[in-house]
Amino acid sequence: MSAIKLEGSVNAISSLLGAVGLGLLLVGSASAAPPDKDANDAYWWWGDGPAGTSRIVRTDNGINGNISVHLANELGSAKGLAITLWIVIFNNPENCAEPNMCGEPDLFNPAVMPDVVYGGGNVVGSSERATMGFHYSAGNNSGSIADLFGMPTDNGDSFGLIYPRGAEVHYVIRLHGPRDPAAMPAQIQSYGGGCVDFAPYGYPPPMGSNDLRLGPGECQDVIAAINPPPE
Repeated sequence: MSAIKLEGSVNAISSLLGAVGLGLLLVGSASAAPPDKDANDAYWWWGDGPAGTSRIVRTDNGINGNISVHLANELGSAKGLAITLWIVIFNNPENCAEPNMCGEPDLFNPAVMPDVVYGGGNVVGSSERATMGFHYSAGNNSGSIADLFGMPTDNGDSFGLIYPRGAEVHYVIRLHGPRDPAAMPAQIQSYGGGCVDFAPYGYPPPMGSNDLRLGPGECQDVIAAINPPPE
């Protein structure tokens, strides 16, 4: 009889624990917030109208994004140009000089926890359209170029992505001139890859489309998209 009672107790306890576990699972699933999704225009650096579109999807675990632009609209022929995508992260946009409207000066404000990380690279094909996507996880700081610009860090470590739902995230497309086999793969994997005529870092961006230089070794940031945090 005792054995029967014990077996019954074990079964009851197992059933109870199973129910509690299921309840916790259901609560966890119900409490997971849905992704925040947004789409914004991408613009030429000199402001001559939209260049394409950008999209961002945010979860608690990170961000997914993509940008699609038609380079030939301003560049003439863009086929064969090497390009890179850079993700500019302002983890605390409320601390920017203009809250939630962050800009270049905010890249040097430690309270903003800024970073710039590599998003991808490619060579423009015959369609002359550049479409690049990326995923970046919360807690990740790989691919950062913060040290190139003397940006603030956390005891020597770049900030990376800390608040995927709350960060203001910019996309920047950079030209690296025509594909150069001798400069590959650095030409599509680094900020200064293949850059010769311009200093790799810190030069002023072009002020207008007439300032474009598309020759070998000439690098410029040409397109930007701003993805503000969800309201």
